[in-house]
Amino acid sequence: MSRNLVAIVVFLVGLLAVCWIGVGYAGTHPLAAVVAAVIAACYLAGAYELFRYRQATTTLVQALPAIADGADNLDGWLSRLAPSLRNAVRLRVQGERVGLPAPALTPYLVGLLVLLGMLGTLLGMMATLRGTGLALESATDLDAIRSSLAAPVKGLGFAFGTSIAGVASSAALGLLSALLRRERAQAVQELDAGIAAQLQAHSPAFQRNETFRLLQEQNALMPALVDRLQAMMGSLEQQQHGNNERLQANQQAFHERTEAAYTQLAASLQAAMQDGIRHQANAVGTALQPVVDATMQG
Repeated sequence: MSRNLVAIVVFLVGLLAVCWIGVGYAGTHPLAAVVAAVIAACYLAGAYELFRYRQATTTLVQALPAIADGADNLDGWLSRLAPSLRNAVRLRVQGERVGLPAPALTPYLVGLLVLLGMLGTLLGMMATLRGTGLALESATDLDAIRSSLAAPVKGLGFAFGTSIAGVASSAALGLLSALLRRERAQAVQELDAGIAAQLQAHSPAFQRNETFRLLQEQNALMPALVDRLQAMMGSLEQQQHGNNERLQANQQAFHERTEAAYTQLAASLQAAMQDGIRHQANAVGTALQPVVDATMQG
């Protein structure tokens, strides 16, 4: 028999017991019917709270097979749970040993149902004793006493009937609560196992251990890092020295080429100036030759 069927059967047994008592008092004892109605209302209120409680448990049970998805996206996995469970499960994943929300009204109603049944019993006993006293005062013979005691004795049925309804509904509600709490406890055990296996990366203890491990690895790599830095510095120094030598050689070659170019330019300018002076002297001599010839002839 599945868990759902067991829970349904327990709920129906308690409800039928209350309804049976209430229907029996519907036309004969209005006060008993009212007490039975109050017992039924309290029983249904507790059953509704347990129904919501079981719905939340069902979302947790359905989300547990995909708990590995929470390793990369915890918020996405938590969105599959009922809103009443998300914060508690998040704290539990993070290492806080908090309990999941439990029914708050049902434990009180379990005791209240018994008290309501006892209240009905006391009312019935009071009505019985009152009717018995009145019957004994007004009766004169045995037949009259029997007939007058018949009605008060029926009040005992009212007294013990409400007790039966209260005890039966209280037992059914308590058993139903125990079954659903047991189902929640099993789901929480699976949740803890999944947290320890797939979601441990979100726990502070795991993060501290991981940080400590990374620090140890970093400390272990420091000597090698220092050696590599020293080798890099030596390589940079050698490269800088080679660059300086190449730069000096290039500057020296540049100066030599510049000096040769300047020397060639000076020689070219000197030759050009000499040719210009010679051409100018020839031109002046050519221009002055007629004047000189005329002067010599004069």
